[in-house]
Amino acid sequence: MEEAKHDESKAHFQLERLTCFIDGVFAIAITLLVIEIKVPELEEFTDKNLLHDLSKMIFKFIGFFISFGIIGHYWSVHHRIFGYVKKYTTTLFWVNLVYLLSVVLLPFSSGLLGEYSTHMEMNIPYTIYVINMVFTGFANCLLWIYVADPKRDMLTRKISKSRIKLGLYRSIIIPIVFIISLLVSFLNPTIGRFIPLLIPFALHWGMRGLEKAANKQEAPIDEA
Repeated sequence: MEEAKHDESKAHFQLERLTCFIDGVFAIAITLLVIEIKVPELEEFTDKNLLHDLSKMIFKFIGFFISFGIIGHYWSVHHRIFGYVKKYTTTLFWVNLVYLLSVVLLPFSSGLLGEYSTHMEMNIPYTIYVINMVFTGFANCLLWIYVADPKRDMLTRKISKSRIKLGLYRSIIIPIVFIISLLVSFLNPTIGRFIPLLIPFALHWGMRGLEKAANKQEAPIDEA
């Protein structure tokens, strides 16, 4: 497809339109997550019955918090990526569209998992959820690879190899953890589905060294 021909003065405006659209999609997706959690309908209005019904929703809430945190994480990663981007291209638009496709599917896959969260013997809901998470992670990875390629001259400054590795790590660590979680869940569903709770620790442990290396290797902005 032929690249759109914009005046130089409009290039920044087009990039701003793209980022605003992306932020809007993330905001809607993260809001739709909670809509899937329905308020209990009681036959007899007592605190005991309410607590009983709420207790059956624990796994729904755990799934909600995991999905909320992951969408927030990927939005944060996307924000970091676009902090380096200086120009808009048609390919960038389509790569982002694929990425957003994976994001807008998350409320559905999360809701499907929540609906059958008490039926641990069912594997399909969690498998679909994991596939969605893997799709999102690798779409984010594809975006970072496209933007970070020095041949495309899309970055505001030269970034170090450690920074590129850091971006890739942020993108793929979640899919890897979820794949492990899915495999374990076939043997022990309860343990397997709690494994994603380790993601914040994996991100913190993995990023600490890479972040220091990236900051050390990169030149100050006025020297880049």
